[in-house]
Amino acid sequence: MANARTRAGSNLLLDEYWESGDDRFVDEVLSLTAGKKLKSLAERWLKDSRPFARRTLLAYIADGCDRPHHRPLVKSLFKLAEKAHDDELVGHFMVAFDRLVERKLVEKSRYDWASRQSRKVRVLVGTGKHPARFWGRDDSAPHFSKATRNYLRRRVLRYFRDVGRKDPVRYGKVIRKALVLYRDDHLDKPERLLDAWSLLHVLYHGADALDRLPDGIRVAKDHSLAELAPAPLWPEAWQGCFEDVLALVTSAKGRTVRVFAVELLKAGYARELGALTMARLRPLIANPNEEVQIFAADLLRTAEGISSLTVAEWLELLQIDNPTALGFLCEAIKKHVSPARLTLDQCVDLACSPVAPVAELGLDWAMTKKAAGIKAIEATLRLATARAPRVREAAAKWVVSILSTAKEARMTHVRDLVDARYDDVRREALQLFERDVRFKDDPALWSALSESPYDDVRAFLLAHLVQREKALGPATLERIWATTILAVHRGSKQKRTALSQIAARIVEHPAEAEPLVGLLGYALRSVRPPERRAALAAVSRAAFQAPALRSAIGRKLPELSLFQEERA
Repeated sequence: MANARTRAGSNLLLDEYWESGDDRFVDEVLSLTAGKKLKSLAERWLKDSRPFARRTLLAYIADGCDRPHHRPLVKSLFKLAEKAHDDELVGHFMVAFDRLVERKLVEKSRYDWASRQSRKVRVLVGTGKHPARFWGRDDSAPHFSKATRNYLRRRVLRYFRDVGRKDPVRYGKVIRKALVLYRDDHLDKPERLLDAWSLLHVLYHGADALDRLPDGIRVAKDHSLAELAPAPLWPEAWQGCFEDVLALVTSAKGRTVRVFAVELLKAGYARELGALTMARLRPLIANPNEEVQIFAADLLRTAEGISSLTVAEWLELLQIDNPTALGFLCEAIKKHVSPARLTLDQCVDLACSPVAPVAELGLDWAMTKKAAGIKAIEATLRLATARAPRVREAAAKWVVSILSTAKEARMTHVRDLVDARYDDVRREALQLFERDVRFKDDPALWSALSESPYDDVRAFLLAHLVQREKALGPATLERIWATTILAVHRGSKQKRTALSQIAARIVEHPAEAEPLVGLLGYALRSVRPPERRAALAAVSRAAFQAPALRSAIGRKLPELSLFQEERA
């Protein structure tokens, strides 16, 4: 009784949605499992002239036509669409039926009698999810049998084959509308593409790389899917329709269809492609799909009006996120744009691109500019953030060469390079710092090095610390030594250098001994033997060179027994 009441309520809700034209009607239909009730919907659904009815009907078919107990409704709708010669509806059924058959790739052993050896091969087999066929009439089965699935996809292709035989122009129009509906998630694996019976016949009917067998399509021996070239069913339907095929490139939802359309255009419409203007190409270049961007970028070489593009338009084109297409664009911009048309700032912007071809172009053009004056120097300093490694390395050398010769170069410019996030930039900056007399004696710059978060900069400072102690205060020196000794990842060579410097500082400046002896203690308690030995040597050196410090050392490091004989 409860189930009966539930079904009655559902039927009332379904009828209410239908009468009111509520789009929730299709969701309610998809949730039903009563086959007879569903079958009764077919004729009135198809014949209803309301946009609502058509919209929900297409949405129902797009769901895949494989819901449990929906066999009667799907078969009735398909037969009625065939009878009514409803090309659009049958096209939607074609896409849905191409998803009904599913095989999987498995690895099997094959024995070669000639070589008397077994070898592993990958073959397509059925998933076993559905029975092969139903014997007799069985309306209670929830899903189509395997035989019916194969029959449905063959029958829908037969419909379009008959249309093409009688009227190729009509066939071309309706089939292109259907092709737009295939999505990438329908064809995300090679086996799913091979199971798309109608699609492969429509696009690659004459392809030698495919074998059409009763149990499905397979890749022919000694061939691969990569060899597929356009060989459509009814080729005449694809002639004289350049605009339609070009529209398919941008409107298709599946990569397989887009690639087919691109290859067909290249093979059969070379003259029309060569006459495309920049206005026509710009939407193609802005397309989010990689194969379309590459196709459009390649056409730039012959596009009409390309030489009249403004610099801003070229820079906008170079914003696409496709390295291959950008390679073509860079070739075109080199051919049609003079570096003199770009400012130094614009060239630097290009050089900071993460895409190597664009970055190389930007740096090449930037290096043709005269980098004189503070503004020019500050513009080139932005090259320290370039993301293409080879470009950044070359840019760092160029920027350093500018700073080494420019009268306007300042300590802050060098400091900015030393603070760069990339080690190749910092390396060049430190070499400039070391050799240029204008910077190597600047106390403020040495002090700035002590605040760096980078190990290589602190190692550089540590190596020069003996000569630069006067430029740094006791607190700064203590911080440098502390970060060196306490650094987990720093090598023992740098730590031993720091320990030696601490010992010398204690002897020369006894007043600073207390905190510095504490640092020696941290190193002395290190778990690494080389660092313990270095710390012990430093403590001993300080103690024997400055006997007055022995009491302080004894308090800070009570575990040592260097002076037992004195205490005795």
